Amino acid sequence: MRLHRSLIAAAMALLTALALAQTTPPPTTAPQTSNEKLMSKEQKDEVLKSLADIIDNRAFVPGVDLKKWPEYLQKQQEDLDKAEKDTDFSRAINSALRNFGISHIRLLTPRAAESRERTSVVSIGVMARPDSNTLVVTTVLPKSPAEEAGIKQGDVITLVDGKAPENANVLTGDEGTEVKLKLKSGETEKEVTVKRARVSTARPETLTWVDDETAVLRIWTFSRGYGRENIESLVKEAEQKAKYLMIDLRSNGGGSTANLQHLLSLFIEPDKEIGTFVGKATVREYEKDHTPSSDPVVIAAGAKQRYKTRKVGIDLFKGKVAVLINRGSASASEIFATGMREVLGCPIVGVKSAGAVLASIFGRLPQGFQIQYPVSDYVSIKGVRLEKNPIVPDVEVANPGTDGKDAVVEQALAKLKSGN
Repeated sequence: MRLHRSLIAAAMALLTALALAQTTPPPTTAPQTSNEKLMSKEQKDEVLKSLADIIDNRAFVPGVDLKKWPEYLQKQQEDLDKAEKDTDFSRAINSALRNFGISHIRLLTPRAAESRERTSVVSIGVMARPDSNTLVVTTVLPKSPAEEAGIKQGDVITLVDGKAPENANVLTGDEGTEVKLKLKSGETEKEVTVKRARVSTARPETLTWVDDETAVLRIWTFSRGYGRENIESLVKEAEQKAKYLMIDLRSNGGGSTANLQHLLSLFIEPDKEIGTFVGKATVREYEKDHTPSSDPVVIAAGAKQRYKTRKVGIDLFKGKVAVLINRGSASASEIFATGMREVLGCPIVGVKSAGAVLASIFGRLPQGFQIQYPVSDYVSIKGVRLEKNPIVPDVEVANPGTDGKDAVVEQALAKLKSGN
């Protein structure tokens, strides 16, 4: 990964780790004939010991007391003792991790860890976020069983095989197996049975023309599958023809900070400060000249180094830009949208974002498990901490439209043309 030279060593280490988390293959596990694997007490203890070491020595969020892990874990002890399968074990661990009240910290089962790097997965074909023992569908993959079953973005899954879902892991299973879902779509409730199949998660970026001078650049992810050459080609096309460009990051859950830097650099001049990653090294450097603080905004204000754009090989887009977001826009998407608004004054249109912006990496654990854990907070160049602080759009559009027209795109274009 290429990084801007002005990043401090700590940021370089952080971003390198993030890149490795994207490219290093996960541990190989033996094929399972079932979606779930039985676990002995010794195996559970082995995973817990390694997990505790990572939380105690590697994870970091300023102002968050990660030393409380044993206390939170103790509250789940009964469920941990009862857990015989890896999915039950993971569910109990994630219930304990949620007590920290932060994003980007979760335990992945061996199956989830193995599929994380793939561009195809066995799935019903949806991405969903937990919300009060339901799952809100943020993305429906094309040509997937979910799409064929009529499931749409925004639908709320209230029951999975008759039980309220705690997280999206309950949707996973073996290829060919079925799952019964109870859904709420607006005021309508329905039940569907969906058969799991291998679904491609690769979604190339697209440029769609609204009219002769307006285009929408759709970017699905900043993670594996982010196509730098394709995006540069699309931006070149837009630069030649478009007066107005909308960058659609709806349901883009984020990914690599290197890819984020690349996209920002296609629109913002090189070496422009975007924000500050506040990790352990940043805090140590800050405390050399300041009174110690646990507030990431205070620390960022006194930090010596910033996250910046870099020089890219194509001309910057010079037309007017708007950024489209929704509740599924998280992490790198939120940093991008905020950066474009603060630096270029670009309007943001849609609904509030996820408010989940911590830099994180994945760590390997015994038995094929993986842990995603945060190593840095982020503060925008104008001093806004995005974690737990969803972006409020300049133009809020709650309903994307049901008449074949995209209300978010229409409102964004009106905003751009108004010049306000």
